[in-house]
Amino acid sequence: MAKLAGLNRKNKWPYLFITPYFLFYAVFSLFPIVFTLYLSFTDWDLFGNRNFIGLDNYKQLFFNDKFFWKSMFNVILFIACYLPALVLIGMLLASLIESKLIKRKTFFRLSFFSAYMTTPVAIGIIFALLFDWQGGFVNNLFIELGWISEKINWLGDSTSARWIVIMMVFWKNLGYFLMFYSAGMASIDNSVYEAAQIDGASPKDVFLRITIPLLKPINLFLIVTTIIGGLQMVEEPMLLYSGWASGTSMVGGPDGSVFTPIWYMFDASFNGSSFKYGKGAAIAYSTFLFIALFSLVGMKWLNRDGDSK
Repeated sequence: MAKLAGLNRKNKWPYLFITPYFLFYAVFSLFPIVFTLYLSFTDWDLFGNRNFIGLDNYKQLFFNDKFFWKSMFNVILFIACYLPALVLIGMLLASLIESKLIKRKTFFRLSFFSAYMTTPVAIGIIFALLFDWQGGFVNNLFIELGWISEKINWLGDSTSARWIVIMMVFWKNLGYFLMFYSAGMASIDNSVYEAAQIDGASPKDVFLRITIPLLKPINLFLIVTTIIGGLQMVEEPMLLYSGWASGTSMVGGPDGSVFTPIWYMFDASFNGSSFKYGKGAAIAYSTFLFIALFSLVGMKWLNRDGDSK
């Protein structure tokens, strides 16, 4: 019994050491999450009383709010455009860099990955300068080449605005995908490739039947995390339409073409004359539901071969 009591006294010390972490997590993370969920069932505007209205905010969003659905459509469209391009081009570039044709592999890896380390503010400034209506590099280049006769307001058109946001996200994340694919390809045993070559497999067959299947765990991670990040997008479009870049401060861009759910949440909660915290909280939790839904669908789709066996 004395040994058991001594053992219990020793076992309590690890729990005492990790107690501060759980206290900080409860105060600064868990409480805000729970309190935000409660706010989504109220019509609190910061100044008045928090009136409990149940599911009215969610009913308004799902059945009567065209801005919410347009913002959700925008981010889904963005993901559908840049995610396949990131997977395909990232895998091809990584395969090229890891091949025997490239000697300075570290240089090319860092060159592509440096874009991912660039802050969103800097990326917004870069693309705003490129596509600025009056003095943008793209307009000046196209005029010099004779492709256009007058300058185009790229940021003032809904279609071109969407493509600019897609290019921003693609340019930033290509190096991130490339680094994961390079690490995955470098970890594949060379004996697998040598056996395939002995059996007469072509480079195309090796890539499609060996490299891609062995990179499936990496693809699962990258696709799911990119879907989550895409549904949470806000910096890229917001920085493009911060005022100086587009010539005017347009919430959501031209015709709401680059409006995102998180931007809508920010606009509803902190922008304008009335602070609709209840609506903003409902937008946040509705976006979370879509993130969970699309993440589960993506995981099921990528694991469909394993489930069928």
